[in-house]
Amino acid sequence: MIRFNKPTIGKRDLESVLYCMIGDDLTPGNYLREFTKMLSDHFSTRNIAVFNSYFFCYEVAFQFLELSKGDEVIIPSYARYGILHSIMKSGLKPIVVDVDIETLMPERSQVRAKVGKKTGCMIIPQMFGIPNEFDDYREFGIPIIEDLDGCIWAKVNGKLAGSFGDYAVVGFNDYSQITTGGGGGLISRSNKLSPWLKQFMSYNHGLDYLMSDFNASLGVSQMKNLPKNIEARIRIGRYYDDAVYNSGCGFVGRRDNREISYPCYVVSTETPFPEIEKFFKKEGIPVKRAIEKPLHQFLEMDDIEFPATMELYRKTIALPIYPTLDRRSVEGIAKGIRAIL
Repeated sequence: MIRFNKPTIGKRDLESVLYCMIGDDLTPGNYLREFTKMLSDHFSTRNIAVFNSYFFCYEVAFQFLELSKGDEVIIPSYARYGILHSIMKSGLKPIVVDVDIETLMPERSQVRAKVGKKTGCMIIPQMFGIPNEFDDYREFGIPIIEDLDGCIWAKVNGKLAGSFGDYAVVGFNDYSQITTGGGGGLISRSNKLSPWLKQFMSYNHGLDYLMSDFNASLGVSQMKNLPKNIEARIRIGRYYDDAVYNSGCGFVGRRDNREISYPCYVVSTETPFPEIEKFFKKEGIPVKRAIEKPLHQFLEMDDIEFPATMELYRKTIALPIYPTLDRRSVEGIAKGIRAIL
């Protein structure tokens, strides 16, 4: 059976890490500065910090927003568990809302009803790397943290994902388009982050939170290979797209003027998940539900309050997509899309 996900690690990645190890200094230093500079160039901002923990990115963002214990953070239920964990770990209160089934964005009427004196911010994930603008959410007058869901390179009307929120968080785990073996980046549209980071780095304890050169050396190489890897993802993704057009399933969250870089591949289908799993397993292909489970279920809230989330949860599945998938596997997945979905 092929792997559901596989980080794209090549010879250049191994060489970059090896040169770092030969240098005998794995603490945050030159490789971290280079990786940060490359990310800064990509996102067109100097205000970016790279940490050894995705969760610490949120902790710092909450600090800059001056949130206190018990303050509320609005999040959609159809999102990754890591976001909920980050909120609760910081002593904040998650306020969970349903999503718009067409856009995967927080349902605006519910957001409007939930905004109050204790609301500190809202987190909007760019689910599955399908980017959205946030203009319609500015009316609520609260800061927005954009979670890139591991996605880099996606655009809306030519504007990069990561540039729509007051802050943006991107993870670098094995499921991301760039992997460093863990960690994350915090992007800010204010000028507060850069001077704070310089001061933070001057403290000895600050080194415990920043990404090590060992991990950052992999990030440097990954950034250099990113255009080629994105090209491969787009080529595979469009091959799957052709299969979807000739099947009974449909796209999720797709709209005009979006450039998708295919960090993952999801479709909506009426076929029950056990049937899908059984079919693909015979072909040696793993499939998963698009998210582990809705966030409201972790909080033991009633499914009836989240109809769009539950429909997405039942119908949306994720299929393998990564640059090193061989042609036979890609064709087998496309065949399965046409046959069972």
